[in-house]
Parts: sequence; C-alpha cells; structure tokens
Amino acid sequence: MLVSNTSTLVLLAKATCLEIFLKSAQVVAVPVQVREEALFEKEAYYARLIRKMFDEKKILVNAAKAESIKKAMSNFRLDIGEAAAYALFDNSKHQAILTDDSELIKLCRLEKITFICAMAVVVNLFESQKLSKLEALEKLRKLREEGRYSEKIYEHFKSEVK
Repeated sequence: MLVSNTSTLVLLAKATCLEIFLKSAQVVAVPVQVREEALFEKEAYYARLIRKMFDEKKILVNAAKAESIKKAMSNFRLDIGEAAAYALFDNSKHQAILTDDSELIKLCRLEKITFICAMAVVVNLFESQKLSKLEALEKLRKLREEGRYSEKIYEHFKSEVK
C-alpha cells in the first residue's frame, strides 16, 4: 500500500493518468486532511475524478494521529497535508509515499522512506506498457506545466521514456 499527499493525486488527475495508475497499483491511503484538500474545489475536473477514486475505494482514508501531525509540522517545514501523510506512513504497512512536495521529499530522504513523484508514476506506466511513448511524453509535458518541476527533473524523466 502507498500513502499520498495532495499534490501528487491532483497532478496525476490533471495529467489524466490517476485512473490508469490506480487500476494498476495497489490501494493508496491518504489521511483525512489530504482528502479535504484534494476535494476542496468540488466542481473541478480533478476533484471529481479524485472523488470517484474515493467512491470506488481505490483511495482509502485513514486517520493520522493529531500529535504526530503537529510534531511533523513543528519539526519540519511541512503543510498539514504533507505532515499528515508523513504521520500516516508506517514502514510495516506502506511501501512508499507519493509526493511532489520538496520539503516532504527532503524528509523522506532523511528518514530513508521511499517516495514516488508524479513523473516517476508516468515513467512506470510507460515501462509497464499502460501508456504509449507518445502518451507518456504528453503526460510528462502536462505535469511540467502543472507542477513545479525544474527543467533538469523534467528532462531526466523525459529521457527515461525510450
């Protein structure tokens, strides 16, 4: 099982690959705070798609301990969704955290927690033949537009689509 923060769910939905990913992936768990953030713009396409994934139980909501969230927010520069995802993560239950947040990525590296960003998901979908080369490159381009990826990171993932 994976844990996700808001940004990666929203980016994957905006790049139109969230459903493909969740059909081929294990279940994704999110804390309550991430659900609230992801569904904030109720009528936005991405929010409707994410809501559908909640309804279909492809994304499960689990409670993170309030004390752990507060501790993560005070010790690290994390917003509530990222802190809650970090607090929810349990090495014995979860394999990785889906995140595109730079502060949470730094924390994952520090704590030796595997993390996966949206661009890595697209490359994985391409490698597992769920996306064609053209589709993968288009989704990476869309992620580059929507996310805060540097040109270096974008070019790295683009080069992985061979």
